[in-house]
Amino acid sequence: MHPKGCDSRFEGPSFAEIRGVDPLSLQVFHAFFKAMRLHRQLMFRTMSERDIFPGQAGCLWVISNHDGIPQRDLAQRLHVARPTITVMLQKMEASGLIARQPDEDDQRLTRIYLTDAGRRLQDEMDLAMASFINASFGKMSAGDLEEFDRLLGELCSIIGREL
Repeated sequence: MHPKGCDSRFEGPSFAEIRGVDPLSLQVFHAFFKAMRLHRQLMFRTMSERDIFPGQAGCLWVISNHDGIPQRDLAQRLHVARPTITVMLQKMEASGLIARQPDEDDQRLTRIYLTDAGRRLQDEMDLAMASFINASFGKMSAGDLEEFDRLLGELCSIIGREL
């Protein structure tokens, strides 16, 4: 039984079209994929309502938890290439959200710090994230959340072993 909005039985290719996959696994795959798309759409809308760009959100969150993080470590934590993080940081610096400073001991390193404006935006993002979580996961029962957490943990373990 799927809640309205996540019933994947009538979307995409029919389950019989993918050989070698049992119908129930394929049905769950489609439901999971749709939930991820809806999750992203709600997150984007929640952040956009506060004029927060989704790419900046993750970046600011990491910096706020690791103020002074080296630029290369930030790129690694966000799983993006160094040129990508450079462009993102240039835009955030131009907006006054972050400051980049050379490391005092190693001039090859550039450290990233939040500015006061960046901290204010991080506070707004925290409010947006709370709104998002309350609008989605917060409406599930404690038992369902515990079971969902267990199942996602199991799925992550299986995928992790495959990787």
